Amino acid sequence: MTRDDRIDRQAGSAMAGWARLAFGVLLLGAFAALLVNTYGTGPHALLARAAAFYSFAESHVWLLLGLYVLRLLFFLPASLIIVLTGMVCGPFLGEVVAVAGLTLSGSIEFLVVRTSMSAMLQGLPVAIVEKWQARINRAPFHAILLMRVCFVPFDAVTLAAALARAPLRAFVGGTVLGVIPTSLPIVVSGASMNFNAWMASGRLLPGEGVINWTYVAVSALLAVVIMLHARRWQRSRATAP
Repeated sequence: MTRDDRIDRQAGSAMAGWARLAFGVLLLGAFAALLVNTYGTGPHALLARAAAFYSFAESHVWLLLGLYVLRLLFFLPASLIIVLTGMVCGPFLGEVVAVAGLTLSGSIEFLVVRTSMSAMLQGLPVAIVEKWQARINRAPFHAILLMRVCFVPFDAVTLAAALARAPLRAFVGGTVLGVIPTSLPIVVSGASMNFNAWMASGRLLPGEGVINWTYVAVSALLAVVIMLHARRWQRSRATAP
């Protein structure tokens, strides 16, 4: 790749980044206006909105899968939806929903970027993208799996795999096996919050008695163990002949 190509690529990435930001702000503004028009303003209205959403989500658990897809339109981080999943579903069902939702939304994002929008969505620094592309091209399944278990941001891995034109089967397999361990600590951290007690307190921020600190400790321990194991696996693969 020539220097001019790199400059053009970086300029295109910057323009795409601003376009995504403007689109996201526009969508969030419209959504906020709709909520204000429906429920009004103020902390009590915010709590009412949260309680109504929680009640609906608790009765329609599998509709949470739609949130994993909708987050792509609003450019929301996957971790935010995973925490919400744990809060609504608990640690066990929440893990199932999170893995299914991440696989579904990741596959949709992967196919869209790989087939039609790869030139517009190169938001990462060129050197990083090229490094990840080279790694994925060598061993797609293992590279995607390794990046997933190393807690590399979910959408960054999806974008790199799409730009490297990885096979769909390798992407889905690496994603499923990779997010099973890494989503669990986040789901457990979400499950640590008792939403009903939070709403009953009337506070915007969770107070005493809302958070299950045992769940928080388990979540932190799981994250540390997974990261240490992932780093060990990464070093073993790097030194393998």
